[in-house]
Amino acid sequence: MVEERQRDKKNSLDSKTRKTMKEQNEKLFTVFDLEGEEYGISVDMMDEIVRDVDISRIPGSPENVLGATNLRGEVIPVIDLKNLLSLGRTSDEVQDTMIVQMKEQKFAAPVDRLKDIVSTKKEQLVDPSNITNLDDEKLKWIIRLEGTRSIRVVNIRKLAKEVGNLDIQTDK
Repeated sequence: MVEERQRDKKNSLDSKTRKTMKEQNEKLFTVFDLEGEEYGISVDMMDEIVRDVDISRIPGSPENVLGATNLRGEVIPVIDLKNLLSLGRTSDEVQDTMIVQMKEQKFAAPVDRLKDIVSTKKEQLVDPSNITNLDDEKLKWIIRLEGTRSIRVVNIRKLAKEVGNLDIQTDK
């Protein structure tokens, strides 16, 4: 259901809608759970959401890389987002996986559960150092929503750099 909403939301963002959102300083984020806490990344970085991904372990790979997966004939690396955020290790029983596209780099990131897509205004984005007193580059913003709900926006570019080169070499 989240996958369908994600694709519908992304596909429905025509240039007029994007222009209106930009003028109103609105941003869209895909929200997911990791260890009972809400995290998010920009919808613009999401390529797709897939369920029940088979992960092939790669001997000697860094601890932040779970392995690789074959997604419709394309072999892509699978990163351990939990490990990168110091939340433990991702279990082998993953159901929801985000496929993230950054320029020429594509990778999979398993999450505990995909939740929602949230539209925010610029005023709702808070610098994490203003709340945590930490200069944690792993978080880009914290979104303050109604009530006590807050979402940690992951700095996915920073995390990808931490993992390093994610090219998976395959025989051609």
